[in-house]
Amino acid sequence: MDIYGCDITFSLLSDENTRADTLIASILGLSRASVQRNIRNENLSVNGKIVTKCSFSKFSKGDVFEFEVEAPEQLSAEPEDIPLDIVFENDDFIIVNKPAGLLVHPGNGHPKGTLLNGLVNHLNLQDKSKENPDFRAGLVHRIDKDTSGLLVVAKTEKTLTELQEKFSRHDIVREYTCTVWGKLKEAKGTIETFHGRDPKNRLRFSPNVKNGRKAVTHYEVIEEFKYASLLKITLETGRTHQIRMHMNYLGHPILNDELYGGLRKSPDALLNKLLAASGRQLLHAGTLGFTLSGKEFLFKTPIPEDMKTIKEYLENISFKQV
Repeated sequence: MDIYGCDITFSLLSDENTRADTLIASILGLSRASVQRNIRNENLSVNGKIVTKCSFSKFSKGDVFEFEVEAPEQLSAEPEDIPLDIVFENDDFIIVNKPAGLLVHPGNGHPKGTLLNGLVNHLNLQDKSKENPDFRAGLVHRIDKDTSGLLVVAKTEKTLTELQEKFSRHDIVREYTCTVWGKLKEAKGTIETFHGRDPKNRLRFSPNVKNGRKAVTHYEVIEEFKYASLLKITLETGRTHQIRMHMNYLGHPILNDELYGGLRKSPDALLNKLLAASGRQLLHAGTLGFTLSGKEFLFKTPIPEDMKTIKEYLENISFKQV
């Protein structure tokens, strides 16, 4: 069973004085290193309280564990000849512009046809691993299947470690563009909430949790339309579904985002057809920047065609309204 990318809930049948990392590794059949990384990323809660110390060992019968199993950073998958939109590549890393609809890594019934399968093929990782068993490269971060945009993939262990540390310290420039329903009261602002699994829908995340991780999103209105607004989003933290959750929390869900209240019908029939043709939340990771080994890098990519078409149509009907 592939549990990567899943949220696992279980309770103890007896008192335990075993370290958290050792206990979870033995129960879930994961490596201790993988469990430690997830604990440090605040992916473990016990009875609703976040646990960040791998050595914590005072557990009682009936304690409820929630553990989010992030995908392993190591690039390990069957190679497939999948077209990649490569924005930049050097000896240390590769920047890929992921299209909407493409999964980042295998799992949950999707063993093939992912970005990771294409990367393994492009980087010839199977042969490199055979030549050097200690060869290590990997994904530094992820974006949702139906979100488009930039991802950085490390090609060396040194780069992987350095970029992971920058992400954990939020020392990365990440800007998104999204189209949300309605007009916001403030032209710019910051949303800061808790972030945790929605107890009513385990596929969603919610700010209304007692002991979640902190999530911080900065937004700025770029353009206002008749039925919607175009926003620039800057992430301070990078939680799963953070932008989607926060836009819904603000009362302005992202257009077409079925999971977070954005699948709506407008009074405009053609707009509805354009949204149906797009078939995904209108969210694009357009800017990614970081410093690596003392050198600054900044990458940008424009919104894809579906978002551009809808933006232009919204501009057109909004102009006619005036």
